[in-house]
This record gives sequence, C-alpha cells and structure tokens, in this order.
Amino acid sequence: MKQFLKVILIISGCFCLFVTLAFLLVTNLFKASSSDIREGNEALKQIFISLDMPPEKVESNGSYQFEGGGLDFYVTFSDEVINSHPAVKESPNLTKNRLKVYVLNTGDISYRTVEDNLFNHGLFQLLEEESGKYYQEIGKKSKDSYLVISWKDQESLKKGIAFYEKALTLVDIQDNSAIKHIDTVTVKPGKEAELKQLIQEMDKAGLLIQKYQ
Repeated sequence: MKQFLKVILIISGCFCLFVTLAFLLVTNLFKASSSDIREGNEALKQIFISLDMPPEKVESNGSYQFEGGGLDFYVTFSDEVINSHPAVKESPNLTKNRLKVYVLNTGDISYRTVEDNLFNHGLFQLLEEESGKYYQEIGKKSKDSYLVISWKDQESLKKGIAFYEKALTLVDIQDNSAIKHIDTVTVKPGKEAELKQLIQEMDKAGLLIQKYQ
C-alpha cells in the first residue's frame, strides 16, 4: 500500500511539474521579446512627441492576447497634455492619464496605429458619412465611390487632430462601451452648418480620400 501511494505521489508530482512547465512555455510563446517591447515603447513615444503630445511614460507587459492576438501598450500623459488636447482627453481608450494603444505586433506601430487608438470610431464614421453627403452635393462623388478619413503620416495626422478637436465641440457622443459597440454620435442641434463648413475645410486641406469600389 505504501509503495502504491509512493507511486501515486511521484506521478502527481511529475504531472504538476509538467503543467507548470507547459504554462511557462505557453506564456513565453505569447510574449514579445524585451527588445521588441523597448522598440515599441520608443516608437510610440517618438510619434506622440512629433504630434506635440509628449508622453511621460510608455510601457507594455508584452503579453499577446490569446483571442485575436495583438498586445497593449500604455501611454501616460501629464495633466497639462491631456487638458490641452481634447483628442486625448475625450479618447475612448483613455483611463485616468493612460491611453491604451492596441497593436497586432510591435512592428506595426505607426501614425495609423495612433489614429486608430486615439480617436472615437463613432465620430470618424459620422465625419465620413457627412463627407460623402458633401461630395454628393458638389458633384464630386460617383455611385461607386466612398469617402474615407485616414491620416497615415505626421503631417496629415497633425492637421487632422486640429479638425477632429473642432468636430468634438459640434457633436454629442453616447458611450456604448458597456455593450461593446461603436459609440452613437449625433450632430448637436444648430451645429449642422458648422460641421458642413468643417468638412469643406478638411477637403481643402486634402484630408478627405475618395476611394472606388
């Protein structure tokens, strides 16, 4: 009986060791290297500095998500930066002073990444819809075309932030994060003409892109 119990204990110990090793292996497989994390931190830091939004700190634990992949970086801003940039202050991804930036991998960090994580997708969708209506009115939009807003470099994103922050003053935003849905954004009563003027100015600045299906 003692021998039997001894065998059981040995088998149990081996099993526990195997589970522990397997867990450590899987954890490391789904984690970015320390050098990749450092490069990602520095890339985000430099992008925000170039946008006149210098962060206090950029960090990530480097853990890839099991569902969908990707990992999160966290960009910490001072109160001064947040209060002087409504785009940061009103970002759906801001918690206290930390902005969450999701990337598929550290090599994908770009101005487009920042745009996608900084801005409210509901407001972007509204701006694209209203831009399409404006193009339709002036005869620039064909049936097989659609308008997109995508600012992929420093110059266009810096310009875009200024227009985006103006747009924030013209709309009401209903937070739909509780139901994991894009926010509902509507134009404030009496602000329709101002929004149309804003879109015209965005068009003149070359910030609207017409694509064809």
